[in-house]
Amino acid sequence: MTILNQRRRWCGLFALASLGLLGWLVWSDLVVSGKLQSTYAFTQPSPYILSLAPKDRLGDFHWAKEDRRWQSIIDDPIYFDLRLPRQFSAVTFSVIYRANAQDVVRLGAFYNKDHYQYQLRDFDSVSDIGDGWRLGTVTFDLTDKRFAFQKYQFMISVPTLRGSGRTVDFARIDMTATRPPLTVSRLWHKLQSIVW
Repeated sequence: MTILNQRRRWCGLFALASLGLLGWLVWSDLVVSGKLQSTYAFTQPSPYILSLAPKDRLGDFHWAKEDRRWQSIIDDPIYFDLRLPRQFSAVTFSVIYRANAQDVVRLGAFYNKDHYQYQLRDFDSVSDIGDGWRLGTVTFDLTDKRFAFQKYQFMISVPTLRGSGRTVDFARIDMTATRPPLTVSRLWHKLQSIVW
């Protein structure tokens, strides 16, 4: 086998691998199933749920015996971004947190940039999961929420924390974003709208 044939073979394999990688990235970006899930457990960064901010309203990280890591919120409000590959119709958050009885935890979705407004929601359901930890779940309709720079913006609001000296601990934020699944007919209509 000549050197020229070996080069062609390697170039062909490289091109095929590159096309495979590109196809996989496009397929992942399409979210064909219509469902995207991610977890922010404070032990490692999430590609979709970005870190809580601003840092001056957050306490230190803590570790529990069962390898649960949590971060305390010491002031209100706290913000985080949800970075998604495309727009979604709804998102459900399941949050593991620990708070005093007088501290009501709410999540909010940013929707009005002209008046800087958030739609605040109480948890749809809250259950006790032991040792003072609770699991709260809330769903937001994203159809009218601001989606800019591939991000939705959210707020954690606990107004009773201001000046109280108390904290609310957060151990985990699970996210499930949903949209209609990509079908052949939906893909065909999308391609037609782009071409025509």
